[in-house]
Amino acid sequence: MPRWRRLLAGVLGGIALAAAAASGPSGPHPLVDAVLSTHTLDGWQDAQGLPVGAMQAVQQTRDGTLWLGTGAGLLRFDGLRFTGVDDPEVPALAKRPIFGLMEDRDGVLWIGHAGGAARWQAGQFRSVFDPKLLDGRRVWAFAQAKDGAVWAATENGLLRWTREGVRAFRVEDGLPTNRLRALAFDREGVLWIGTTGGGLVAYDGQAFKTWGAAQGVPHPEVRHVLADPDGGVWVATAGAGLVHLQGDQVRRYTTADGLPSDQLTFLARDPRGALWIGTWGAGVARWDGRQFQTLSSAQGLGGDQIWTLHADREDSLWIGSWTGGLNRLRPRSFAVLGKAEGLSGDNARAVLRARDGSLWVSSAGGGVDRIHDGHVTRWGLDSGLPTLEMSTLHEDADGSLWMGSYTAGLVRWHNGRLSRYGLADGLPHVDVRVVHRDRHGVLWVGTRAGLARREGERFVPVRDEGAPVEGVVAVAEQADGSVWFATTGDGLMRWHGGRFTRLTRQDGLVSNWIVSLHVDADDALWIGTNGEGIHRLKGGRLATLRPSDGLWDGLAQVFVEDGRGGMWITCNRGVYRVALAELNAFAEGRLARVNAVGYGPGDALRSPTFAGGLQPAGAVDAAGRLWLPSLKGLVRIDPEHLPQLPPPPVLRVEAISLAGQSLPVSADLVLPPGATPPLTLRYAAATVRHAERVRFRYRMEGMTPDWIEVGNHREATFPSLPHGQYRFRVAATLDGHTWAEAAPLSVTVQPRWYQTPWAALGAVVAAALAMAGAVQLRTRHLRQRQADMERVVAEKTEALRLANEHLEALSFSDALTGLANRRRFDEALAREWRRTARAQLPLALVLADIDSFKAYNDSVGHAAGDDCLRAVADVIRDIAGRAGDLAARYGGEEFVLLLPGLDRTAALAFAERLRAACEARALPHPASVVGPTVTLSLGVAAWVPDAANSPQSLFTAADEALYRAKAAGRNCVR
Repeated sequence: MPRWRRLLAGVLGGIALAAAAASGPSGPHPLVDAVLSTHTLDGWQDAQGLPVGAMQAVQQTRDGTLWLGTGAGLLRFDGLRFTGVDDPEVPALAKRPIFGLMEDRDGVLWIGHAGGAARWQAGQFRSVFDPKLLDGRRVWAFAQAKDGAVWAATENGLLRWTREGVRAFRVEDGLPTNRLRALAFDREGVLWIGTTGGGLVAYDGQAFKTWGAAQGVPHPEVRHVLADPDGGVWVATAGAGLVHLQGDQVRRYTTADGLPSDQLTFLARDPRGALWIGTWGAGVARWDGRQFQTLSSAQGLGGDQIWTLHADREDSLWIGSWTGGLNRLRPRSFAVLGKAEGLSGDNARAVLRARDGSLWVSSAGGGVDRIHDGHVTRWGLDSGLPTLEMSTLHEDADGSLWMGSYTAGLVRWHNGRLSRYGLADGLPHVDVRVVHRDRHGVLWVGTRAGLARREGERFVPVRDEGAPVEGVVAVAEQADGSVWFATTGDGLMRWHGGRFTRLTRQDGLVSNWIVSLHVDADDALWIGTNGEGIHRLKGGRLATLRPSDGLWDGLAQVFVEDGRGGMWITCNRGVYRVALAELNAFAEGRLARVNAVGYGPGDALRSPTFAGGLQPAGAVDAAGRLWLPSLKGLVRIDPEHLPQLPPPPVLRVEAISLAGQSLPVSADLVLPPGATPPLTLRYAAATVRHAERVRFRYRMEGMTPDWIEVGNHREATFPSLPHGQYRFRVAATLDGHTWAEAAPLSVTVQPRWYQTPWAALGAVVAAALAMAGAVQLRTRHLRQRQADMERVVAEKTEALRLANEHLEALSFSDALTGLANRRRFDEALAREWRRTARAQLPLALVLADIDSFKAYNDSVGHAAGDDCLRAVADVIRDIAGRAGDLAARYGGEEFVLLLPGLDRTAALAFAERLRAACEARALPHPASVVGPTVTLSLGVAAWVPDAANSPQSLFTAADEALYRAKAAGRNCVR
């Protein structure tokens, strides 16, 4: 026995079978409904193409366009790219700060800027107010009355616009101040006005009434007003919190009630009725009628100084901040429970539904939790657990709960007491992956080094002939008493009739690495492999399904039936569902291909990496909901309410140009004789949320006989169009099956004079016939030439695109790990050094080195070493998730991370999370001097760049810190 195992056995032997001298579990504590439990957060800054960081107003118009008011002009966003507005009619829109946006009932966009206001209608911008009315002051906000009049809040009073003219209201008309900030009409038609210095004002059409401290509005600075659909208004103040007014009832909410700050800036209501509150310095808060939840930069928000909020038509909430760019919150397809919601850890590993209906959850780094009736009870080190690195769970027949760990053996919770079992108690390894009691009463324990059986109060390693010697990670039992064991290299083991037999690749398995097992109601055994597909074993016949047969992924970490005929399978890029009937039909040769529906990162999962290599990795509760452990929380799936794609978006032709010159967009396009090609038509879909998913096709009737599918490309160009009548048609889809078509655009190319019938009639019949023949021949020739040119252009364009993508990938990414390479890192370090120096922000650099990697290669080979590098890269990629962070492979087993905006304290915390995540991954390392798993040593350096230092000095400091980490024993951060 190796020395480290003898030492560990001695330690565990001293505590085995002893009741835990601890205070017991903590709790129960109520689960928290955090913002990111139900929503996912997206962000755009300069790295994502956003040209301006200060986002001051957001509005989505009915055509799907998202308009953005920034500190340096107006932008349009279609979900993929940002486009600036540069219109000679209103030059201020291209460079002046934009403060207010509103779409009225006629679809007109109103824009308030630093020197006035403008309207956008039918593709044209027009200034609205006479500059004399504003005296060069800002226009902050708009509101439309029931009679269609548009009111504007300016810094020079209140303006009312109608088609007949504009009327101004100022201090002399009863306002407490001319400096106005916000407007809203309540359901009774009263106009509420937020002011700067004058408190809240109500206007009923006859007189202005001021609400100050005496009336319940305790602050003169009112930043925003929002009508309550149930009556009254919500008021955001710049120092006294949130106020709700309804009739004579006034209710105030402050930090004492759970608001993160009393400095409020903006209000918005989402389709579910939740109130969202922007703050200045504390991010965003959500009020659901019961409590406030907060989302800030600590959870990934781009900035905490919030300018604006906007609930769009697609159930997304847009957040604009002072320096953090643009963020979007969109509902998750599936709810998630993690540390933010009250669990002890995020890296959920196993989930078990107990007989009393409660859910038990183990996590790597968090211990064990029990969820029941909306509360969680926690077992940790203080409760007697020997480690927080917990793995498998099993409820025994007597009600006791077995808890396995990755590093400290097995724990039994029974009658309020914990008992521990380790190497000294017969376990062949401290890394326990599965516990199972069969119908004969035998308790089996699968570990990283084979099986054990319980005999009395001890465990006995199973050394029978044919018994597994590799890791055992799953167990399943069939009706005939056969007990099946999934191993990590020995294939599939069967215990029946007192002896072991084995199935391997030689018997038809696609892999000897089995990660999951499941027996269905028909006693069929389902077998999941580590990336090669799945098997069904029934009646002695082994059937195989691979991704080429319709599976969404080759990895199958768990099989969970949902009670509605679906089989759910998890992997490292999400989770997918296949009808069990289809799986059986394929296995029996009655179906050529199965139909799998996958849910991955685009479906708002916190992490697409689900738990595997242990059991149970999934559970179904009494309500029929699935619970699946993942790297970033416990995912809940309700099979009765699965996410559905909306209908295809509405389409429009939004821009037309001829030879580079813009033309007005209309239903009928008439081109004069001799018009110079090319003709370019740009089209758009009325969706921002699904912008990356939408696909297009078009055809020019009279020119292209069939539809041309162009993917996500949003432009059609026609190098030449002979005179005649054409119809341009464009359609879009989200799922590839259902298409929506825009209204056709009629295109008329007028003929030259000699191409008209009158010219033909003026000639002799023979000449007319000859000309007609020539025209027809030329038309056919031009059409063929058009088709040939389109084909050649398409082929060349596609070849160039593929070549550029290939070259870019080769030049900036590491071929082995997929991370950035050293070239890209060097460029990013120089760029971020300059940027953070200008902004006087800290810049952090973390160097990570895999401990004893040469020994790893020497012991398991270079191919396994490459697998190890890829696995560590996956851990780094998951942890380095902020916008602007860059992870790269520096060389060999060294990795480097560039973390703009983090000081040394934050960078050390980040590095410690990375170190812990790598250790939690539990990659086996047979030759490490640190421990049995792959670990990292990390060096951290961070400061605000200045002229006295250089990017190389930052790197050198991190390298020296890494040397200190290695000298300190490795697997640590310095």
